[in-house]
Amino acid sequence: MISRRAISQFSMRAIAAALILLGASACKNESNESELEAAKGDYVAERNFVDTMLLKKADFNLEIVSNGNLRAVKKANMVFKNSGMIEKVFKKNGDAVRKGDTIVTLDRKLLKMKLNQSQINMEKAELDFTDNLLGFGYGKDTANIPDDIVRIAAIRSGYLAAKHELESARMDLANAAIVAPFSGVVANCKVKPYEQSKDEICSIIDNSTFDVEFNLLESELNYVRPGQTVKVTPYIDANSTYSGIVKEVNPMVDDKGQVRIVASIANKGGKLIEGMNVKIYIESISHNKLVVPKSAVVIRDGYDVLFTYNDATSKAEWVYVDILESNSTQHVVRGNEQKNAELNEGAVVITSGNLNLAEGSRVELKK
Repeated sequence: MISRRAISQFSMRAIAAALILLGASACKNESNESELEAAKGDYVAERNFVDTMLLKKADFNLEIVSNGNLRAVKKANMVFKNSGMIEKVFKKNGDAVRKGDTIVTLDRKLLKMKLNQSQINMEKAELDFTDNLLGFGYGKDTANIPDDIVRIAAIRSGYLAAKHELESARMDLANAAIVAPFSGVVANCKVKPYEQSKDEICSIIDNSTFDVEFNLLESELNYVRPGQTVKVTPYIDANSTYSGIVKEVNPMVDDKGQVRIVASIANKGGKLIEGMNVKIYIESISHNKLVVPKSAVVIRDGYDVLFTYNDATSKAEWVYVDILESNSTQHVVRGNEQKNAELNEGAVVITSGNLNLAEGSRVELKK
């Protein structure tokens, strides 16, 4: 049986343990409160420094960007008129040629023999022609001989047939060579010596000037006209810019709502090639527009907005806007019509430091 003394000792120990726990808890709470007070003392409100501009109407350099391809102004696909075996290839792809240069020839041995035989036949026919004229009582000089007599003598002697055969042989020999019809470069040449001639031997491209073909939206048509200057940049070399002139605006809108435009470009430096992909930049000036830097417009709640600075409160106020036109650095804006927002000249527009702003954020102007 447990004595009263033992119970008393146990109770004293329990009370002591409880007092120790209460003291530890109180110390912990005091420590947390001290840390919180210290954190409050260290806190400094975030300061939003911004740049601003005075909104006013100005000229806007509209820049329309389109994609296009280069097409040769002059391009000839060369073929042999007669079939035969390739004798020699004088030029390869990429080689420069001048008008009249020989590029590929056929084996011409048989053609030369045919020409020689035609010349012999022609000489014989001329003798027979003279004999026929003598038979009619005339000499070689046909100037004073009736036309019908001359024709009969020419047919009987075979003179007309021999003349036609000789002209045909000369033409066949001339056609056994592919000759550059104009100066340029050789392309798509795939034939080799001793192969049979193909339907298409090669192409000759005049690479001094190219057409660039591109499309614009119907809504952009007012910004382009024949004679207007455009800038062209190859995709493979964004640092190179070529100047072109619009020479053709197709007066028809296709089923995609686009209009075909053609501009002409001089190949200065010789780096442009047929089929090359390029970007086309068309610049035009719009007058009396509300123009802001692109950095001034941010997105809030899925809408384009810009922030204006309220000098009386030193706070930012957002305005929903519509973007009417853009170039690489600027927007033309107006108050969002759907939101019945207003944006007028004289507003102080925040142009930087606006990424994390909200309606009513306190801001400070950069000095």
